[in-house]
Amino acid sequence: MLEVENKLALLDLPYVVLYEIFSYLSIADLGRLAQVCRSLRVISGHDTVWRKTSECFINVHVDKYIATSTRENENHERYFAVSIKEQCHISYNWTHGHCQDITLKKFGVHLIPWIQLDDDLLYIAQGCVIKGHQVLLKKRGYMRQPRVNLTGHHRDVCRFAVHGDQVVAGGRDGVVLVWNKETGELLRNLSGCNDEATCVDMTDDVIIAGTRDGYVNMWNKTSDECTQSLAVQDRVWSIQISPCQSYFASGTSCITNRQPLKLWDIQSGKMTGILGQNYRKGAGILDIQWETPSTLLACGYDSFIRLWDTRTSYQTPALTFEEPDNYTFYCMQSDNKYLIASGSSNCGMARLWDKRRVNVMQNIYVGRNSWSPVYSLQFNTIHLYAALSNGLHVLNFI
Repeated sequence: MLEVENKLALLDLPYVVLYEIFSYLSIADLGRLAQVCRSLRVISGHDTVWRKTSECFINVHVDKYIATSTRENENHERYFAVSIKEQCHISYNWTHGHCQDITLKKFGVHLIPWIQLDDDLLYIAQGCVIKGHQVLLKKRGYMRQPRVNLTGHHRDVCRFAVHGDQVVAGGRDGVVLVWNKETGELLRNLSGCNDEATCVDMTDDVIIAGTRDGYVNMWNKTSDECTQSLAVQDRVWSIQISPCQSYFASGTSCITNRQPLKLWDIQSGKMTGILGQNYRKGAGILDIQWETPSTLLACGYDSFIRLWDTRTSYQTPALTFEEPDNYTFYCMQSDNKYLIASGSSNCGMARLWDKRRVNVMQNIYVGRNSWSPVYSLQFNTIHLYAALSNGLHVLNFI
């Protein structure tokens, strides 16, 4: 009697088992596996296979959506998940500086612009107007015609912040305004600033603005009159509220007071901590970003980016990154993982940092033959937007 030999082929295994097995392969082995047949090519490109591998890449977000064109209409864009494998390929371009510099807009006069990326909209403060542009996947980076215009300031906007469905902005006219970000309707006109409102931020319940004359003013959601005014005793250059919305960090010019980075309780208005010591005179803090409720990044005139962890020490930063040419850091952004992008006063220089390295990962000059600092920058998985005094640029990493 003949015995039938049962053989189990690799593709007879359940897909869940194959995903787990292939997730332990190297990138080179996954590439070789994809060349065997169509079935293995599809399986080897699945997100489950690449999720573990993506953990070592910069600027990869497995839980976010990216604007991508549909095949039916290249001009119409919708949001759906780009595969983790494709994000890893784009991350390789970030790591090696492979990008294309495109000029999106040229300003008629020299400005100090500020930009912020909010999902599919890029907001840019251009003089006394804030414009919101649709972000695109294509090389040009955004729709030239703005979707919304936020007006009301009589002098240049210094800083603005997007929170929920609202935008708050402070200007050189000493006015703090709040708009609906979709319709552009002016919702609130807040009084109480006696000098330029140099920086702003907001939560669901409170609006905070720092002024040039050394005060931090606060408003609640029910009144347009200032409810608290905190004397900081120095020019306030930056304000950032913690993700837990219970306290905020302020950065000052470090001229009158040599302690430029402080933490404040929002409800009581009392200072809860001072980060750092022995700052030299003029080493002001120009930009702050909270990564978690206990960790924040700060940079400024002293040519350092510092990562602070309030759980460990208020005196010594957890990580320090030094500008190689001793230029001022005007702005920065983190992907809340490994990547930090910074803009400096060095002739359109944008630097990319990996937190796992001590030195700069990539140096990129934005704008050809530009003598302008990079005053503000924002990035997503595909693009890095940089605002110079003479125009807005995008670096395309696809």
